[in-house]
Amino acid sequence: MGRETSTMKSKFAAVVLAAASLAAALLMGSPMAANAADKPLIGLTFDDGPSVQRTAFVLDVLKQKGVKATFFLQGNHAQQYPDLVRRIKAEGHVIGNHSWDHANFPELSQTRQRQEVDRTNAAISAITGATPKLMRFPFGNSTSYSLNYIRSIGMSGGIQWRWHVGQPGDFECPGAAGVQKYVLDEAAPGAIILLHDGNDVLSCPASQWSYLARTIDALRARGYDFGVVAPSATANPLNEGSYGVVVAP
Repeated sequence: MGRETSTMKSKFAAVVLAAASLAAALLMGSPMAANAADKPLIGLTFDDGPSVQRTAFVLDVLKQKGVKATFFLQGNHAQQYPDLVRRIKAEGHVIGNHSWDHANFPELSQTRQRQEVDRTNAAISAITGATPKLMRFPFGNSTSYSLNYIRSIGMSGGIQWRWHVGQPGDFECPGAAGVQKYVLDEAAPGAIILLHDGNDVLSCPASQWSYLARTIDALRARGYDFGVVAPSATANPLNEGSYGVVVAP
């Protein structure tokens, strides 16, 4: 995702129940066949990939732990590493659009904003046979034009994340314990959690990546299960007003 801005740190108290999340997703025609969950759901999301350095590792851990996640892919990376994109899809994860080259949309012309979305959708569709329904803007920064545009082509977004406590994220290289603390502090029923498998996080020490398996175990010990992000008909205050909810895969 790159360096996230402090504007993401607003306070809110809403708690989204899994049943309500499912209903909202179905209103928008969720691409997933979602079933009612017995436990509150957390949605792990990974931005900026795929990368040869870390995406396969993340997929290995998720497979070992039986977790489905949502990957917001950068279009130029998807085009460069199509085998990783195919593996993400084949293993049952959801794929979203994270722009072509991680540009900051408020700095772009309207033509360039459309191109960032369309070029990434085309690259992912060419590899997987499916066009993403979810959009997460780089840095979480959308524009009124880009939001209207993605809606006009049947997409939902921008998909934000829960940033209530504001601990350092994985892209800030806080180490394995730091990333785990960040995720556990932000955990809540229906929370979308921002993580990365490309760009800035690749410069973090390799030891940091032990957080993933440990954090999955810690969340399960707290009674959570894991879901994927699906489109929502309404803004979700738990996750910074995202038009997306966590549903059972």
